[in-house]
Amino acid sequence: MKTKLISFGILAALVIVAGFGVNQIKTSSKTTLSAETAPATELGISQYARSGVRIGEKTFSVELALTDEQQALGLGERDSLATNAGMLFVFEPAQTPAFWMKDMRFDLDIVWIFDGKVVDLSRHVPAPNSDALPQNLPTYSPKIQIDYVLEVNSGAADSIKIGDRVEIVNSSQV
Repeated sequence: MKTKLISFGILAALVIVAGFGVNQIKTSSKTTLSAETAPATELGISQYARSGVRIGEKTFSVELALTDEQQALGLGERDSLATNAGMLFVFEPAQTPAFWMKDMRFDLDIVWIFDGKVVDLSRHVPAPNSDALPQNLPTYSPKIQIDYVLEVNSGAADSIKIGDRVEIVNSSQV
C-alpha cells in the first residue's frame, strides 16, 4: 500500500511539473536550476528534465536526477553516454551521498559540487564486471557535503580541478 501511495505521489508530481512546462528548483540563494520538461503525454518516470552545466571551458548537456527513483537508477542500464553529456544529481539539503556503479556498463568521472564549486573528484571510476554482486560493489563519496553531483564519461573531467567554478545553465543556453 505504501509503495502504491509513493508511486501515485510521484506520478502526480511529474504531471504537475509537466503542466508548468518549465521546472524551476530553488537550490540556494545564489543558484536557480532551470530545466525544460517534456509535455505531460511524454512524461514518465524515465523522462528526465534537461539542463546544462558549465565548468571552465567545458559545457555538458545533462539530464537532471531529481527524484529518489531517478537518483537510484542514475546512468545504470545504459550502454553509453554521448560526448559532453552527463547526469546532474540534485541534493537539497546538502549531504554526503554514497554512489555505486550498480548496473553501469561504462566508466565514469564523478564531479562533486558544493555552492557553485568543484569540491572533490572521482576520476575514471570503472564499471563493474557483469557478474559482480551488488553487495560487493565499492561506493564513492565526496570528502565533504555536496549539493550536486555530475556524472560524465570517464576522461571528460580530466581538465576539471577542485575549486573550479560551476555554472548551471538552462538547456536552451547550452
